[in-house]
Amino acid sequence: MVSSSEGSYSSSSDSDISSPAPPSILCVEWTGLATNLSARCEHQAICEKYVAFQSVNSGRRFLGCAQKEGPKCGYVEWVDPEWPPQLKTTLGRLWDMYEDENKTRLSDNLANAEGIFKVLKEKEKMEKDLRFFKLDFTKMVADKEQALAQLGNTQIALSDLKEELEKKKISDKSATNIHQVFRAKAEKELELMNQERGKTMKERDEVMQEMDKVMQERDELKKEKNKLEYMIGDLFKHKEETKSKIRKVREILDEFE
Repeated sequence: MVSSSEGSYSSSSDSDISSPAPPSILCVEWTGLATNLSARCEHQAICEKYVAFQSVNSGRRFLGCAQKEGPKCGYVEWVDPEWPPQLKTTLGRLWDMYEDENKTRLSDNLANAEGIFKVLKEKEKMEKDLRFFKLDFTKMVADKEQALAQLGNTQIALSDLKEELEKKKISDKSATNIHQVFRAKAEKELELMNQERGKTMKERDEVMQEMDKVMQERDELKKEKNKLEYMIGDLFKHKEETKSKIRKVREILDEFE
């Protein structure tokens, strides 16, 4: 165990220098530079205090290189002795469970990310199609409005023609047959125009229904995206719970000291 008196210390029996240093976890009770200890790394500099976070060595304190810039040396000196065999076995199993869970979550996250990517690509495609659809719809509406304007002009022309025919009928009875021919032709053209107008209105209604369908599908995609985002948030939440479990294990390990 460590003794900070007069800058000296005694390390555990397995305080070998190894490379590289094991991963560590933050511990407020054992952190910072070991200025009160005589240990020096390969750079002949003061060592830094670490707490291991790797397999059966999790929770063990050690001294390592304190370099912040440039490559660190492989100096590692254990302060705590090896854990008892029963505890090492337990830590090993817990660590395997932790790694298995991380692998499972990583696989799930990858699958969810792929699903989100597919949804976003589909959404992008639908938005692109919707833009073209809107352009086509706008052009169609403009064409139909032009056709309706022409229909209105035709109706005005027919009305003027009827007026003129009526006048001619009064002034010249001999033009009756001609008047009837023009009137029949005008009524036939008007009937055709009305039919075209009805067809145009029907097509517009069908286009509006198709737009409503597209908007509903877009809303469904938004809901699916929100659901996936919620799932990802839940995954991060479980990650925090896993860290909490590790901290509890470390507290148990501290009781063995």
